[in-house]
Amino acid sequence: MRHLLIILIFIVPCKIFSQWITLNSGTVENLRSIYFINSETGYVAGEYGKMYKTINGGNSWDTLNTGIIRDINSLYFFNESNGIACANEGMIIRTSNAGINWTSIPGGVTGNLYAVSFSSSRGVCAGADGTLLYSSNSGLNWTIAENGFFVIYYGADMLSENISFAAGVNTIFQPFVAKSTNGGANWNFNNFYLNGNEGNLYDINFINENTGFAASGVFDGQGGISRTTDGGSSWSTQLFERQLYSIDFAGINTGYCVGLQGLILKTTNEGLTWGSQSGTNVTLRSVFFTDSLTGYAAGDLGTIIKTTNGGLTAVSDPTEYLPGEYSLYQNYPNPFNPETKISFHIPVQKFVSLKVYNSLGKEIDVLMNGVISAGDHIVNFSGDNLAGGIYFYRISADDFTEVKKMILVK
Repeated sequence: MRHLLIILIFIVPCKIFSQWITLNSGTVENLRSIYFINSETGYVAGEYGKMYKTINGGNSWDTLNTGIIRDINSLYFFNESNGIACANEGMIIRTSNAGINWTSIPGGVTGNLYAVSFSSSRGVCAGADGTLLYSSNSGLNWTIAENGFFVIYYGADMLSENISFAAGVNTIFQPFVAKSTNGGANWNFNNFYLNGNEGNLYDINFINENTGFAASGVFDGQGGISRTTDGGSSWSTQLFERQLYSIDFAGINTGYCVGLQGLILKTTNEGLTWGSQSGTNVTLRSVFFTDSLTGYAAGDLGTIIKTTNGGLTAVSDPTEYLPGEYSLYQNYPNPFNPETKISFHIPVQKFVSLKVYNSLGKEIDVLMNGVISAGDHIVNFSGDNLAGGIYFYRISADDFTEVKKMILVK
């Protein structure tokens, strides 16, 4: 029973004090995009053409009839009446009456479209097959700028009527960025690695002409936030324990990034450092903030969460860390068979003990037992010779101790 008591100590405070609140979306479909016009009125969309609208800050959601059954991947609204969405198989739909009716808009392509973004009436839409479309009349008509290349663009950001970006992955698995300086008509291209790693860029967000960020999934299961300060010519990347799918900045300094198994990251210093927050264990696909405090995130199984205080906690939350604190992360993948990765962070060089226990509290493996350097660390664990079931891993470093549960499926 001792290990069960330990788990309760670490889980219950998160449920009590977490300042990300789970909203009742009324659906279990996976949600891929969320967009708010203001703190009260917003839209969310996802699988099978499903779309929902709230006018009361997410307290209730009404179903909208989009007229399509393809997965909707991205939303953008110009104002309370006019909005646009892009979907699989080259579909673009537009509304002029606050989502009551939607009209199909020809885009001239058949590949999946993953991202749409506008600045005033000028916008871009990006997707599979190297597709980059642009519009100069709020999405009523679209022109093909690029198509037919072995690149997939998952994210797009129309920073101004002239400058736009798209992000994805090329045919040799390099993170790939496209940039236009004439409203999406012509593009220049740049590729880079995530600290030497291959991976996909899933979203891109610029706060000004020079400084921008891209969220990514590294091919080894980690996530990355890449930062540029020269307009996308060069990028530096911070790696995190799980893949990241969406990033949004509410002003110059404050930004949020979400991803696999409910990972939520926040920065208050223009992306120099990021801290973790807790809100859900479900994968989040899209995040949107109306200001630095009020924001929403949506993801799998109809999950929608909301914060009105920037995700801060009312009291100390053991599952949340600030830069420079000790942290033990959830293993990935979980459940697993037969291998998984366990990652943790220590702020200074310390003696660290990392051990695995079975459901009876018996020690079955010592993954680490020695002095290691400060920083993020990843340890592989194999359950190849173990029976399927629930296991626990425990870290001890100085006065810091934490336990997490993992599930071996066979």
